[in-house]
Amino acid sequence: MKDVTGMKNILITTALCLAATSASAELTYGSAFAKFHNFDGDGGSADLRAFGGGIEYRANNLTFSGDIGRIDAGSSNTGFDFGSLGVAYMLQNGVTLGLDYSAFSVDGDDTDILSAYAMYSFGDYTIGLSAGDSSDLSDTAYSVFGAWDVAPTGTVGLDLIRVEGETAVAAYADYALERYSLNADAVKFDTLRVFSVSGAYDLGNSISVIGALATADEDGDGLTAVSLGAQYEFVPGANVEVAVGRINVDGGDKVDRLSLGLNYEFGKRTSKRRTLSTILGGATGSALGLTDF
Repeated sequence: MKDVTGMKNILITTALCLAATSASAELTYGSAFAKFHNFDGDGGSADLRAFGGGIEYRANNLTFSGDIGRIDAGSSNTGFDFGSLGVAYMLQNGVTLGLDYSAFSVDGDDTDILSAYAMYSFGDYTIGLSAGDSSDLSDTAYSVFGAWDVAPTGTVGLDLIRVEGETAVAAYADYALERYSLNADAVKFDTLRVFSVSGAYDLGNSISVIGALATADEDGDGLTAVSLGAQYEFVPGANVEVAVGRINVDGGDKVDRLSLGLNYEFGKRTSKRRTLSTILGGATGSALGLTDF
């Protein structure tokens, strides 16, 4: 699809219309984060910022969702930007039809993709298919995805994505109980492999211990990152955090990291559809603990 501008405008207009629907609508999920990281290694020190958020809004059988984020070194001309916007309609037979638009920019090099998808939910399970195109791609991108609600507060899922002659595999697990939460992501695309696991344990008095472990490997060149810190919840759903960590680059530097952050989250996403922005932005951030725990 060489010209997606018209479809993007339709998608955005539909989303704005959804935001003005009747009182039966519900804001089911919302999140926002802002992080500051300082890295100190043998080659010197550097600062990195990350901020963004996501939203899900439901109105009867319609669902609007979106996310946006940026990771940069303090310059408007360099960094990684990502975002998505989606609209879906749930039929009475458990089938949901939808459109979503994802965009990425790495140091000003832009890519976007518009996808149509269908997914079917039965009990605790969801399976789906999608096809997407863009003026930046030489071929249509296809994906097969699925999710399983292993508990009321726990979900595991898998995305298989075929794009530009390569197959990407992205798996995830999100689990939360009263005192602790655990999140894991694994992505394989061509020679790139990323795995991360992070969690939090509630100590009481609004204080939680947080930690993360991540590995990334690109054609034999890899790194391992670990971090440990604490969060303080000053109002329900909102917290401040501080964490320290170490990044070990294979055959290279050992980099110390200090992170400060502010997070806010409420509700839970009800849709099991993950856009390319959600997958790639999450994997990029979690590999170094740049976005959220």
